[in-house]
Amino acid sequence: MRDLADVLDAQLASGIRRIVLDNTYLTRAARSYVIDAAKQHRVATRCVWLDTPLAQAQVNLVERLLERFGSLPTPDELRGLARREPGILVPTSQMRAFRELEPPSLDEGFAGVEDVRFARTPPPGPVRTGVFVAAAALDRPGWKHAQERHDPSVPHLVFDWIPDGTVEALGTGVASLSAQVSGLVESALCPHAAGPPRCWCRPPLPGLPLAFARTHGIAPSRSILVGTSPAHRTLATTLGAQYIPV
Repeated sequence: MRDLADVLDAQLASGIRRIVLDNTYLTRAARSYVIDAAKQHRVATRCVWLDTPLAQAQVNLVERLLERFGSLPTPDELRGLARREPGILVPTSQMRAFRELEPPSLDEGFAGVEDVRFARTPPPGPVRTGVFVAAAALDRPGWKHAQERHDPSVPHLVFDWIPDGTVEALGTGVASLSAQVSGLVESALCPHAAGPPRCWCRPPLPGLPLAFARTHGIAPSRSILVGTSPAHRTLATTLGAQYIPV
């Protein structure tokens, strides 16, 4: 950031007075270099803060990955991408950035701070609803009752996190659900190791439901998530989906 402030100082010294810096400055200290450089040339600094909650930032990043690659990168692929492209983050890096974030304020020396809150644009055209079912829910006696509360003809996803597991482990649950609904039933699983998340597919991160939704033209915010735990509730909130506990 200090190097960028030096470039800014040179531009202002040449007589330029209107400059836009499209950068993420997480801390007051990082932003101070820019503000101080502008002050030296009697130029006011205005801040436009694009305020995006962590859950929405997670959705945005996963959707960018899916749009670009068509599927969720593995941890090794994601780590390589993150080294080459600043806009690609592993979950732990994104979470750390939000912990370190110091919201901008006028007392830093800004002439003004405009807070622009993120607003998602509704998808164009007709969209489908879907049902995301945590595999653990299918082991609970109340799951069939929960199933009766929504349209059985919509696409269903059975999802889980099983380190070193395969989707075949979800076969019994998929068969049980398929016997109760008329819509498509698919399964998806995160097989990656425990510890700090290195992928975007481990629940409650939103990768698995978002990949399924993208494939089948589903609007997560119009869908249902059936789960058993606080993590599943968190995932439903991240997606904007209705949560049904069992």
